[in-house]
Amino acid sequence: MALHEHSPHRHRRTDLYGAGAFVCVVLTCFSQFAFMNHIQGSVAQVAATFLLGGVYTVVAILGHCFDDTASWKWETIRYLIQCIVGTAMVFVSPVLGYFNIILLPLVSQAYFDFKWPAAAAATAYLFAVTVGVFAYRYGPRAIPEAVLDFVAAFAFTIAFTLITRQALSAKEHAEELQRELETANAQLRAQAAQAEDLATTRERNRVAREIHDGIGHYLTVVKTQLDAAAAILPGQPEKAREAILKSAQLTGDALDDVRRSVGALRTDTTRPPLPAALQALVHEAGLPVTIRIAGTARPLTPGVEHALFRSAQEALTNIRKHADATAAELVLDFATGGRVTLAVTDNGRGAAGPAAGFGLIGIRERIEVIGGRVESGNRPGRGFTLTVEVPA
Repeated sequence: MALHEHSPHRHRRTDLYGAGAFVCVVLTCFSQFAFMNHIQGSVAQVAATFLLGGVYTVVAILGHCFDDTASWKWETIRYLIQCIVGTAMVFVSPVLGYFNIILLPLVSQAYFDFKWPAAAAATAYLFAVTVGVFAYRYGPRAIPEAVLDFVAAFAFTIAFTLITRQALSAKEHAEELQRELETANAQLRAQAAQAEDLATTRERNRVAREIHDGIGHYLTVVKTQLDAAAAILPGQPEKAREAILKSAQLTGDALDDVRRSVGALRTDTTRPPLPAALQALVHEAGLPVTIRIAGTARPLTPGVEHALFRSAQEALTNIRKHADATAAELVLDFATGGRVTLAVTDNGRGAAGPAAGFGLIGIRERIEVIGGRVESGNRPGRGFTLTVEVPA
């Protein structure tokens, strides 16, 4: 016999209701012994019937309530034991008729636990036993009446079992769907939390880049001007004064940049077009910078302009702080269709090793977000080059 793949009993060994129903049927059948005035049979028959009924019930209860990990072989063996004990009990019992419905729980169990062919074979056997005991006691003439008496009971048991099994299967399926839904919801909540953490991290990185590229640039230039003013103040007070005024102007520009970043934390919309913004940036760079526009300038999206402006700003800040350069060049190339290239070079000492400061990391992050790429390295001979290419 093969177990039914959706057997409720197979998956619900703690089903006390099934055990209770089985016990109720047994008690109902054996109650006839208490209400009969005369039992046609010996004491040995009655004792054997009660003993077999006890074994029959105990095996069923053990199967219903305590065996949660039984294999299909044990299930089959246990069922066969019940069938053998039940058959012996019916043939030994001195009481016939209503008592024979004690086999009906086995019919129901067959349709719960086994596939259709095995269940049908078990039903045929149990029906044959139920009818056969009458033929055994009263001869073949009792068979037609026994068939008529019990066929309805067997049919009702089978129909009720199939309906119940279908209901239990539907309930199990609904519970499984509920568990899957809860698991999916838990995964969605976890993914939402991860997405929120990622968004927070990206926003923090963006704010950090804004502070580094904006305020860092202005503070570097202001420090350069103030250092120069302090150095020439004793002998050239007018030039020192010009440097201080320049520092004050740059401080105001820095405040404007901070207001833009804090006020919106989005792409600047108040900055002039990129070529003009780069001209102003070069003018306040603190060292001679040549700017060149290749190709015909065309309008760019605010995001692309902002990324290129910040890249140029950070590159000039790095040249001023680290390169010991006396001159630099900035080239904005519109010549290639669909792409814009920004190249910043200097004649300084170059990088001693791979450039990996926060500024360059910030440039790479900013450019990669819009689908661009960044290349950097020392120039042949002397100096350093940063090249940024973006789709536009």
